[in-house]
Amino acid sequence: KGRYQVFEPAMHDTALKRLELKADLQRALDNAEFVVHYQPVIALETGGIEGLEALVRWEHPVRGRIPPLEFIPLAEESGLIVELGSYVLGQALEEAGRWHKLLPRDRDPLFVSVNVSSRQLFRQDMVQEIRLMLAREAVPKGTLKLEITESLVMENPERAVEILTWLKTFGAS
Repeated sequence: KGRYQVFEPAMHDTALKRLELKADLQRALDNAEFVVHYQPVIALETGGIEGLEALVRWEHPVRGRIPPLEFIPLAEESGLIVELGSYVLGQALEEAGRWHKLLPRDRDPLFVSVNVSSRQLFRQDMVQEIRLMLAREAVPKGTLKLEITESLVMENPERAVEILTWLKTFGAS
């Protein structure tokens, strides 16, 4: 608004690349091209691993690894962030289930931290989906930590508190 910009061929290339990437997103979900990696969360007092953060990466068959800053905004725009988020949650909890069998701990359980989008959090069946995932993997309470931004909570504070309270009763934090 209130400005103009002279068209340059690079603008067309950027727009075309973005459209192609957007079209590739659904195919990527259908073909399991997304991979979840884990970054350790270290306790400064002990130097020990307290948990892991789930990080999604896209292994595109032609373009190679696509950084999250390129595909997450497109997933948000297209609504595919909900399906992608469910995939990451499922993968992270499945992996956490394996960790708890292989690495039992006397203290707090090893946690897995997963970012959640507003579209995902405010979905009607979000609480039920996470409850079922937690039950299926039989992980200890406190294993799943959901990372949300303050701005997400401020979109609908009452609903956010209601959802987060329900999730806490099922063992997520």
